[in-house]
Amino acid sequence: MQEFLSTLGRTKMIPRSGWISHGVSLPDVESIADHSFSTTLLAMLMADIEIQHNNSVTIERVLRMALLHDLSETLTFDISKEYLTYLGKRGKAIKDELDQSAWKRILATIKEPEIGAKYADSQHEFDDEQSIESRIVHDADHLDILLQVTAYAKRGYPTSLLASLWDSTLTELRGSKLESTKQLLRMILSIRRKQNNGT
Repeated sequence: MQEFLSTLGRTKMIPRSGWISHGVSLPDVESIADHSFSTTLLAMLMADIEIQHNNSVTIERVLRMALLHDLSETLTFDISKEYLTYLGKRGKAIKDELDQSAWKRILATIKEPEIGAKYADSQHEFDDEQSIESRIVHDADHLDILLQVTAYAKRGYPTSLLASLWDSTLTELRGSKLESTKQLLRMILSIRRKQNNGT
Protein backbone atom coordinates (compact mmCIF):
# COMPACT_ATOMS: atom_id res chain seq x y z
CA MET A 1 0.00 0.00 0.00
CA GLN A 2 2.95 2.37 0.60
CA GLU A 3 3.91 2.09 -3.06
CA PHE A 4 0.36 3.04 -4.02
CA LEU A 5 0.62 6.13 -1.82
CA SER A 6 3.84 7.02 -3.62
CA THR A 7 1.99 6.70 -6.92
CA LEU A 8 -0.62 9.17 -5.67
CA GLY A 9 2.15 11.56 -4.68
CA ARG A 10 3.68 11.42 -8.16
CA THR A 11 0.47 12.74 -9.72
CA LYS A 12 1.35 16.17 -8.29
CA MET A 13 4.85 16.15 -9.75
CA ILE A 14 4.44 14.68 -13.25
CA PRO A 15 3.49 17.22 -15.93
CA ARG A 16 0.91 16.51 -18.61
CA SER A 17 3.58 16.42 -21.30
CA GLY A 18 1.12 16.57 -24.19
CA TRP A 19 0.94 20.32 -23.62
CA ILE A 20 4.68 20.60 -24.17
CA SER A 21 4.34 19.07 -27.65
CA HIS A 22 1.88 21.88 -28.42
CA GLY A 23 4.32 24.60 -27.36
CA VAL A 24 3.37 25.30 -23.73
CA SER A 25 6.39 26.08 -21.54
CA LEU A 26 7.15 23.43 -18.91
CA PRO A 27 6.62 25.77 -15.91
CA ASP A 28 3.08 26.44 -17.19
CA VAL A 29 2.15 22.80 -17.80
CA GLU A 30 -0.48 21.33 -15.49
CA SER A 31 0.25 18.17 -13.51
CA ILE A 32 -1.69 14.91 -13.66
CA ALA A 33 -3.24 15.86 -10.32
CA ASP A 34 -4.28 19.30 -11.64
CA HIS A 35 -6.09 17.71 -14.55
CA SER A 36 -7.65 14.90 -12.51
CA PHE A 37 -9.01 17.32 -9.91
CA SER A 38 -10.51 19.64 -12.51
CA THR A 39 -11.98 16.70 -14.45
CA THR A 40 -13.52 15.36 -11.24
CA LEU A 41 -15.17 18.70 -10.44
CA LEU A 42 -16.55 18.93 -13.98
CA ALA A 43 -17.79 15.34 -13.82
CA MET A 44 -19.52 15.98 -10.49
CA LEU A 45 -21.24 19.07 -11.92
CA MET A 46 -22.25 17.14 -15.03
CA ALA A 47 -23.68 14.28 -12.96
CA ASP A 48 -25.80 16.75 -10.99
CA ILE A 49 -27.04 18.34 -14.23
CA GLU A 50 -27.97 14.93 -15.62
CA ILE A 51 -29.88 14.11 -12.45
CA GLN A 52 -31.77 17.40 -12.82
CA HIS A 53 -32.79 16.14 -16.26
CA ASN A 54 -34.20 12.99 -14.68
CA ASN A 55 -31.34 10.71 -15.70
CA SER A 56 -30.24 8.05 -13.25
CA VAL A 57 -26.60 8.63 -12.31
CA THR A 58 -24.53 7.11 -9.50
CA ILE A 59 -22.26 9.97 -8.48
CA GLU A 60 -19.89 7.76 -6.49
CA ARG A 61 -19.06 5.81 -9.65
CA VAL A 62 -18.53 9.06 -11.54
CA LEU A 63 -16.15 10.41 -8.90
CA ARG A 64 -14.18 7.16 -8.64
CA MET A 65 -13.66 7.01 -12.40
CA ALA A 66 -12.74 10.67 -12.66
CA LEU A 67 -10.17 10.46 -9.89
CA LEU A 68 -8.61 7.27 -11.24
CA HIS A 69 -8.86 7.76 -15.00
CA ASP A 70 -5.31 9.05 -15.58
CA LEU A 71 -3.51 7.34 -12.72
CA SER A 72 -1.67 5.14 -15.23
CA GLU A 73 0.13 8.28 -16.44
CA THR A 74 2.28 8.12 -13.30
CA LEU A 75 4.04 5.27 -15.13
CA THR A 76 3.35 5.92 -18.82
CA PHE A 77 3.35 9.73 -18.67
CA ASP A 78 0.94 11.72 -20.85
CA ILE A 79 0.96 10.39 -24.41
CA SER A 80 0.05 13.29 -26.66
CA LYS A 81 -2.52 13.15 -29.47
CA GLU A 82 0.18 14.33 -31.86
CA TYR A 83 2.34 11.31 -30.99
CA LEU A 84 -0.63 8.95 -31.40
CA THR A 85 -1.34 10.47 -34.81
CA TYR A 86 2.32 9.97 -35.73
CA LEU A 87 2.04 6.28 -34.80
CA GLY A 88 -0.91 5.88 -37.14
CA LYS A 89 -3.48 3.10 -36.86
CA ARG A 90 -1.57 1.30 -34.12
CA GLY A 91 -1.33 4.40 -31.94
CA LYS A 92 -4.46 3.80 -29.88
CA ALA A 93 -3.70 0.09 -29.49
CA ILE A 94 -0.21 0.87 -28.21
CA LYS A 95 -1.56 3.44 -25.75
CA ASP A 96 -4.22 1.00 -24.51
CA GLU A 97 -1.60 -1.70 -24.03
CA LEU A 98 0.64 0.66 -22.06
CA ASP A 99 -2.28 1.83 -19.90
CA GLN A 100 -3.37 -1.72 -19.13
CA SER A 101 0.15 -2.74 -18.21
CA ALA A 102 0.52 0.30 -15.94
CA TRP A 103 -2.81 -0.43 -14.27
CA LYS A 104 -1.78 -4.02 -13.52
CA ARG A 105 1.34 -2.74 -11.82
CA ILE A 106 -0.57 -0.10 -9.85
CA LEU A 107 -3.22 -2.57 -8.70
CA ALA A 108 -0.51 -4.97 -7.57
CA THR A 109 0.60 -2.35 -5.02
CA ILE A 110 -2.83 -2.37 -3.36
CA LYS A 111 -2.64 -5.21 -0.87
CA GLU A 112 -6.34 -5.16 0.01
CA PRO A 113 -8.07 -7.35 -2.64
CA GLU A 114 -11.51 -5.79 -2.20
CA ILE A 115 -10.17 -2.26 -2.63
CA GLY A 116 -8.08 -3.26 -5.64
CA ALA A 117 -11.10 -4.94 -7.24
CA LYS A 118 -13.19 -1.77 -6.81
CA TYR A 119 -10.53 0.35 -8.50
CA ALA A 120 -10.11 -2.18 -11.30
CA ASP A 121 -13.88 -2.25 -11.87
CA SER A 122 -13.93 1.56 -12.06
CA GLN A 123 -11.18 1.60 -14.67
CA HIS A 124 -12.83 -1.16 -16.72
CA GLU A 125 -16.10 0.80 -16.68
CA PHE A 126 -14.26 3.92 -17.81
CA ASP A 127 -12.51 2.06 -20.64
CA ASP A 128 -15.76 0.43 -21.85
CA GLU A 129 -17.45 3.86 -22.14
CA GLN A 130 -20.92 2.27 -22.09
CA SER A 131 -22.54 3.56 -18.89
CA ILE A 132 -23.79 7.12 -18.51
CA GLU A 133 -21.29 7.52 -15.66
CA SER A 134 -18.34 6.63 -17.90
CA ARG A 135 -19.60 8.86 -20.71
CA ILE A 136 -19.82 11.74 -18.24
CA VAL A 137 -16.19 11.23 -17.21
CA HIS A 138 -14.95 10.92 -20.81
CA ASP A 139 -16.73 14.14 -21.75
CA ALA A 140 -15.48 15.86 -18.59
CA ASP A 141 -11.95 14.81 -19.55
CA HIS A 142 -12.35 16.51 -22.94
CA LEU A 143 -14.12 19.56 -21.54
CA ASP A 144 -11.22 20.08 -19.16
CA ILE A 145 -8.83 20.17 -22.10
CA LEU A 146 -10.89 22.97 -23.65
CA LEU A 147 -11.00 24.82 -20.34
CA GLN A 148 -7.24 24.49 -20.03
CA VAL A 149 -6.79 25.93 -23.50
CA THR A 150 -8.80 28.98 -22.44
CA ALA A 151 -6.66 29.21 -19.29
CA TYR A 152 -3.50 29.28 -21.40
CA ALA A 153 -5.04 31.98 -23.60
CA LYS A 154 -5.56 34.08 -20.45
CA ARG A 155 -1.87 33.66 -19.68
CA GLY A 156 -0.99 35.11 -23.06
CA TYR A 157 -0.52 32.04 -25.21
CA PRO A 158 -1.82 32.73 -28.75
CA THR A 159 -4.99 30.84 -29.65
CA SER A 160 -3.30 29.61 -32.84
CA LEU A 161 -0.75 27.68 -30.77
CA LEU A 162 -3.35 25.26 -29.42
CA ALA A 163 -5.85 25.52 -32.29
CA SER A 164 -5.34 21.96 -33.56
CA LEU A 165 -5.88 20.48 -30.09
CA TRP A 166 -8.93 22.68 -29.57
CA ASP A 167 -10.43 21.60 -32.91
CA SER A 168 -9.83 17.87 -32.44
CA THR A 169 -11.19 17.92 -28.88
CA LEU A 170 -14.20 19.94 -29.94
CA THR A 171 -14.92 17.42 -32.70
CA GLU A 172 -14.95 14.60 -30.16
CA LEU A 173 -17.45 16.48 -27.99
CA ARG A 174 -19.80 17.58 -30.78
CA GLY A 175 -21.41 14.16 -30.99
CA SER A 176 -22.17 13.84 -27.28
CA LYS A 177 -25.79 13.18 -26.38
CA LEU A 178 -25.37 14.28 -22.76
CA GLU A 179 -27.29 17.43 -21.87
CA SER A 180 -24.60 18.34 -19.33
CA THR A 181 -21.91 18.21 -22.01
CA LYS A 182 -23.92 20.39 -24.36
CA GLN A 183 -24.62 22.90 -21.59
CA LEU A 184 -21.01 23.23 -20.39
CA LEU A 185 -19.66 23.21 -23.93
CA ARG A 186 -21.83 26.23 -24.80
CA MET A 187 -20.35 28.08 -21.82
CA ILE A 188 -16.76 27.21 -22.77
CA LEU A 189 -17.37 28.24 -26.38
CA SER A 190 -18.67 31.58 -25.09
CA ILE A 191 -15.43 32.07 -23.15
CA ARG A 192 -13.46 31.25 -26.29
CA ARG A 193 -15.41 33.71 -28.45
CA LYS A 194 -14.81 36.50 -25.94
CA GLN A 195 -11.09 35.72 -25.95
CA ASN A 196 -10.97 35.75 -29.75
CA ASN A 197 -12.81 39.09 -29.74
CA GLY A 198 -10.45 40.51 -27.14
CA THR A 199 -13.18 41.08 -24.54
